[in-house]
Amino acid sequence: MTVPTVAQLTALKREALLALKAAASPATLEAWRIKYLGRKGAVPKLLRDIKQVPVLRRRVVGQAGNELREQLQAQYLATQKHLSERQPLPAQSPAAKIGSKPLPRGHVHPLTLTIRRIMKIMIDLGFRMVEGPQAEETRFVFDLLNIPPEHPARGMMDTFHLSANYVLRPHTSPVQLRAVFAHQLAPPFKIFSPGRVFRAERTDASHSHTFYQFEGLAVGEDVTLADFKGIITSLYAQFFAKKIAVRLRPSYFPFVEPGLEVDISCLFCHGRGCSVCQRTGWIEMMGAGLVHPNVLRHMQLDPAKYQGYAFGGSIDRLAMLRHGIDDIRLFWSGDLGFVRQF
Repeated sequence: MTVPTVAQLTALKREALLALKAAASPATLEAWRIKYLGRKGAVPKLLRDIKQVPVLRRRVVGQAGNELREQLQAQYLATQKHLSERQPLPAQSPAAKIGSKPLPRGHVHPLTLTIRRIMKIMIDLGFRMVEGPQAEETRFVFDLLNIPPEHPARGMMDTFHLSANYVLRPHTSPVQLRAVFAHQLAPPFKIFSPGRVFRAERTDASHSHTFYQFEGLAVGEDVTLADFKGIITSLYAQFFAKKIAVRLRPSYFPFVEPGLEVDISCLFCHGRGCSVCQRTGWIEMMGAGLVHPNVLRHMQLDPAKYQGYAFGGSIDRLAMLRHGIDDIRLFWSGDLGFVRQF
């Protein structure tokens, strides 16, 4: 059993990518997958051996190993798609017959369009995308996020409880801690996560029991709220393709200190006041703040050395504002006439 090093991982990456370029058929691609990504492949073997790395270097080597696996998996899927598109249709395939009826053109759902747009912007801003489970442990949803037992969010009126220790996640914040643990992240780092969340709420034009959020987290030695405001201003300006004014207001969330509400200038009245912004000139968009010291400790980070900002907002609200949708229930209606507009 060898002790993996970053140099070994780099050499393996170079070797694997060269071999992947030579894969010219589905059969050779599958052989490549087995050799490098299969259960007994080179990459899983190195990842299993990381436990032999000295503790001081284990986090760095582990992070490099996880990134190698993700990069090779992404390249494998891209090559697989490329090869499948090059394969000719079988002679007897219905699609190969002259005169076959064309399938109707599909349309991308507006929520999917919005998620893709957010993903591109966040990646361009230097954030790495991570994901987490929708059925989540209560310790990740509440305890590790500094949400005390008496907090209203723990009640049956706000959260769907699956068992004593599991809930349908009411927010995407649990992904913060899961990602830090799973990917052995060491500061500085910036991550974001779009995903579905669930609340025990009555459904109306502006509320739903199921909707989408996106979460962001940045941690380092010199991270400030000024950095956060710059990031979020750029995000909204790129998303709406126009200059957007951003306002930060004091608020309270258990997992940040200080807590903030983020507003943007109304897209419809440009700050003059209208029914959409309730005559204030501003639209509330997300909650945010500096990560609470207790949450940093739960990430096994020293709050005396590191600090960070976290934020979370509704993807549904962004889609509604961008496309002029006035009823959140349309997203889940299954109405093809609605989807065909996008």
